[in-house]
Amino acid sequence: MKSYKIKVNNKDYKVDIESITDNKADVLCNEKRYEVIFEESFVPTKTPVLARKAAVPMADTAKTHSRADHAEANVIKAPIPGLITEVLVNEGDKVMSGDIVAKMEAMKMENNILASSDGKIKLVAIKVGDSVLEGDVLMALEDA
Repeated sequence: MKSYKIKVNNKDYKVDIESITDNKADVLCNEKRYEVIFEESFVPTKTPVLARKAAVPMADTAKTHSRADHAEANVIKAPIPGLITEVLVNEGDKVMSGDIVAKMEAMKMENNILASSDGKIKLVAIKVGDSVLEGDVLMALEDA
């Protein structure tokens, strides 16, 4: 129930609105009940509704990551963003495809970084504690 104090022709009134329907209101004015009929329908305001488009997956254009995306012949790239926790090789070391060359923490999990091909480590571009982004070059290889 809403209460209002109004003044009509310099006379004070206390009006309590008890209920409102389409074109009718039940009111109590100075302790006397009245039924008020509106000439036009009264629509009480409602809380606005947020309209959003439905989420539709983009099947053909969605990027799916695989090891091949980050394995080029002569570089080893970060597969996902993370923090380097261990570097297991040095420049000049020989590695075989699939060898673990570093470890990183990402999404609260430890991930192994693998050599993408056989070769010799030409460049180690990371150190323990480095934050890397997806696709960052971590190491470079040269043919053994």
